[in-house]
Amino acid sequence: MTRSNPGIVVTAALATLIGACGDDAIVGSDRLAPEVDPPGSDSGVCLLDQSLLVSSLPPDAIPALTLPDMVSADDPGADYLDDESRVLGVVVNGEARAYPHNILWWHEIVNDRVGNQWISVTFCPLTGSGLAFDPHVEDTRLDLGVSGLLYANNLVLFDRISGDVYGPQLSIEGKCQGFRDRTMSLRGVQEMSWGRWVALHPDTKVVGDDTGFDRPYTVYPYGSYDQLDNDELLVPMSVDHTRPLKERVLAIRGENGAGRGYPFGELRRLGEQATVNEILDEPYVVFYDSGDGETAIAHASTVNGSRLFFDPAPNGLFRDTETGSLWTIGGRAVGGPLAGFRLDPLDDAYVLFWFAWRHFEPAGRPFSGG
Repeated sequence: MTRSNPGIVVTAALATLIGACGDDAIVGSDRLAPEVDPPGSDSGVCLLDQSLLVSSLPPDAIPALTLPDMVSADDPGADYLDDESRVLGVVVNGEARAYPHNILWWHEIVNDRVGNQWISVTFCPLTGSGLAFDPHVEDTRLDLGVSGLLYANNLVLFDRISGDVYGPQLSIEGKCQGFRDRTMSLRGVQEMSWGRWVALHPDTKVVGDDTGFDRPYTVYPYGSYDQLDNDELLVPMSVDHTRPLKERVLAIRGENGAGRGYPFGELRRLGEQATVNEILDEPYVVFYDSGDGETAIAHASTVNGSRLFFDPAPNGLFRDTETGSLWTIGGRAVGGPLAGFRLDPLDDAYVLFWFAWRHFEPAGRPFSGG
């Protein structure tokens, strides 16, 4: 297979992203990304290894969305999606919303409000990482934007209200300027195919294609960058080559970088459908299904104060061994004594590329399917 050079592809994509923004569409377009100090300096705007911090674009050159038009699954505004399109799904107070990769390739951040609760859904195409935040630091709500900085190829967030840089998406905690040692909280997010999400949440809302920006939302702008056999990166860095760099990993974040990582290839070795019952800070279960776009989701496995253990069941469901109840991969019991109950998604679980997980969770333990 002939590979395209990802540096060329991504540079071209970044130029396309900027070119697609009219001057009136770029908030703060007269500002430049903060200057990056030389490697080894500790006086920069960010408490980070300066050799991995690069300035690529002005702030908001890739424009985050705020309060976008949300439409139903059967609305023409969702026609840019097909069943295989990947989405980041959240459920807030019982309301399901989907934020497609197709939108996030071009915008990277969606600031949304569900009822009276704000949520910021973030996706970095270069690290394959989709996370959702409660965008508050103490009592202040941040309006997150794309800073134009990259750290270890990861999106660096900034607050469009104060203008201050927050830090890399995958650092979670604030690392820069006024946000050093201050942090937002993660919210539960589930990555899966659009078809699977709609089957689990038929009443879902999804970001419509009328965003106010002229973007080809059916086109992935980074060429072959995300392919499993493409091991090149936009910004060179030291990486762990023991697995494909762009392999998806379900990460369970732990303290001091000592989390758990479930490479999709290892989960696949367990079978087309699998469960992993584990404990990190709390008992949890990983549900895995290789079909419909391949999905791995982590749920807290305690219900009514009792820990449940799970096995695969027919028809794409999972069964707990304590009550025999049947559960969907999304964590809802659809049969048995616990029908109607929901497992809580782990707030600190998310999907990203292998190389990024190994960098940001250096003490993390990778799961082996045996």
